[in-house]
Amino acid sequence: MSSRREPLREKLFVFTLSVLLGGLFAPAAWACEDATVRDAAFTESRDVHRLCVMAGADDPAGQELYDRLDAWFKTSGTNLNVELVRVDADDPAVRWEEYGIPSAPPSLPVTVLAGSRYIERRRFFIDYWEPGPTPENLERMSASPARDAIREEVVRGLAVLLYFPGTDGDAGSAEPVLDAVVKHWSAEVPLGLSVVRADRSDDSERLLVSFTGVKEQGPDWVAVVFGRGKLMPFLEGAEITEAGLNELITPLVEECTCLRPPSGLGVDIPMRWDDSDDSAVARLRPSGEGVDGLLDDPLAGSSIVRRVMTTAAWTFAGLVLTVVIGTGATIRVRNRRVAGQVRD
Repeated sequence: MSSRREPLREKLFVFTLSVLLGGLFAPAAWACEDATVRDAAFTESRDVHRLCVMAGADDPAGQELYDRLDAWFKTSGTNLNVELVRVDADDPAVRWEEYGIPSAPPSLPVTVLAGSRYIERRRFFIDYWEPGPTPENLERMSASPARDAIREEVVRGLAVLLYFPGTDGDAGSAEPVLDAVVKHWSAEVPLGLSVVRADRSDDSERLLVSFTGVKEQGPDWVAVVFGRGKLMPFLEGAEITEAGLNELITPLVEECTCLRPPSGLGVDIPMRWDDSDDSAVARLRPSGEGVDGLLDDPLAGSSIVRRVMTTAAWTFAGLVLTVVIGTGATIRVRNRRVAGQVRD
């Protein structure tokens, strides 16, 4: 009697698991369609970068530096998407690439600001201080004229064009292009577009220059920033065209889906952000309003078609995962039964 019940129990287990996973996956596609990509960017978690104090485990200078920085973060750095990390430089198991550098630093202690793009599980180097940042350095890490302007503009606009004027003979040639793009999008959507100019030679913008990779000398440089400071891939020199910028901006007015979340479009700038910024956000798509009317462009597509396709994709993914997990569970149950029979 017991042997006949075992297959039935296995089938009931797989069926129950299928129902549970189906309930989790299928509605996910619908839940993500409540906003445009731009609006959804204000609800996503930001990329969190790491300020790493690297020193020997028993180095008192390293511990003193860490304690000083820890006190600053608890009082002045609470709204910054940067976390403080202590790295034991004597530990042979340390993977230095996890901190944005290829190998152990040549001198200790040292403090490294390592960037992090969560969706790609990627770390990259931003800046360093030897042995550590001064109070003035910390203030400049927390805020700067350009980043403060970005905070102010992104909450009330579709996006921001971050512009570093060039230093070569063609410097400033991108400005007519930026003006045209701003005019175009201001006419296309309820929220306009704005330009934030930054000076690559301004020491107060050291972190932004390091983060973006802007060279000390070079051509005009432009990148789209949206949401809570999410920086999209940049254009430089002759690449800065209306078509190129419009191609980057268009996805922001489309519906947010689980298959293409805002986090897939860029990486968050190290920047202060608090509840007052969130409360100031003007939505591109008011609740209950469809997206198709926001942009008269074939790229926008049909929201209904996208909704159905996205739901189908996630449902299929859920079924595949259900089969994999269910098969594994069935095999484990059978193996246990066979093992029990062998012991008997």
